[in-house]
Amino acid sequence: MFAVIFLALVGSALAEVYVDSRCPEVQPIQNFDVANYGKGVWYEIARYPNRKEMKIDCGYTEYTPQGDHFAVKNFGFNNGKLMSIEGVGKLAEDAGNSGKLIFTLPYGASGKKTDSVLKVLYTDYDNFAIVYHCMYHEEKKSRQDFAWILSRSKSLSPELKAKVDKLVSESKVLDSSKFVWPDFSDKACKASA
Repeated sequence: MFAVIFLALVGSALAEVYVDSRCPEVQPIQNFDVANYGKGVWYEIARYPNRKEMKIDCGYTEYTPQGDHFAVKNFGFNNGKLMSIEGVGKLAEDAGNSGKLIFTLPYGASGKKTDSVLKVLYTDYDNFAIVYHCMYHEEKKSRQDFAWILSRSKSLSPELKAKVDKLVSESKVLDSSKFVWPDFSDKACKASA
């Protein structure tokens, strides 16, 4: 019985977030300051499960401003092995003053570059950000939701955690029960020899 429960828990932890509908109209944050957002380090302290980040702990991103875009370097540890991927991020052409971003990153064995529209739903630039992405699968007639809670540090203070929890609970698109919280322990964040 324990094995069945354990497998069910593991399966649910690795389950991606699919919804039987099209992508919702989601409004990103307004008066977005891409210069403040697109610099420095963001730690991925929570995310919706997805195959590209399965088994990744201690995920973080370094953004470096470069003219009208910013360089993106994503890092994470998979069983003691440091993994990384590099690309670029920029405001979407139709973003106006909103937090609608285009990230171009290579994926898969071929390294094919893929554009993804990410929407910054909330940020204070200095402590946290909540980001959402939706991908519609025509053949399945369903969408896959992606969401990330980012922080400028490896953890949120109790006050910031309460603020983030409130924003997530008030969101019409986010579900707090879907987030997984990667390990940021010293052991998980250390490359093995």
